[in-house]
Amino acid sequence: MKNHQKKTEQALQLPMAIQQQCGFVDVEALSAVAAEGVCVIHKGKLTALELSRVIAALSELASDMTVRLADACGICNDCGDDDPKAGAECRCDQNPARWVADCSLCRDLLDESQSIHIPDYLLEEAGIPKGAKLEAYTDEDSGKIMVAEADIQQDINDVPPGILSVLAQSGVCLAALDELIMREEIVYGR
Repeated sequence: MKNHQKKTEQALQLPMAIQQQCGFVDVEALSAVAAEGVCVIHKGKLTALELSRVIAALSELASDMTVRLADACGICNDCGDDDPKAGAECRCDQNPARWVADCSLCRDLLDESQSIHIPDYLLEEAGIPKGAKLEAYTDEDSGKIMVAEADIQQDINDVPPGILSVLAQSGVCLAALDELIMREEIVYGR
């Protein structure tokens, strides 16, 4: 006997006030662009002026979200330096990108050579999925370095390069960003 399950589609309903504000009331068709964590709904057909307004709205939203993320991370203040006085001096003559470049912890997060690379066949032998994040431990007694699958599988390396570059050039603390990502901290919304 076959199990027949009815597929149900979930319909998205927009309140009339939002439809009116967006100009969707008498529109023939809507289009949606979806990516991980976001869906943008817009008119199916846009004039040049309408498209320019959509671009402006999305740019403003992206700018606002970037500022919120930067605020959550804070400004790099030589967080990788063990000297407590290191970040205390005036950095008025430096640009914000220099702050990140001078911080050993933030700089190391951008350094691809800091990543652990193990051949796929060794990962397979160890039962570690290809592409999994790895972490290394040392055994001081034997002098061996042990590599294992990391408990946390998301970190700063998952941030799109363009966003990471904007944040670094703005002097945002990348170590704080990495920590927020690994802790899955809510930094936007309710």
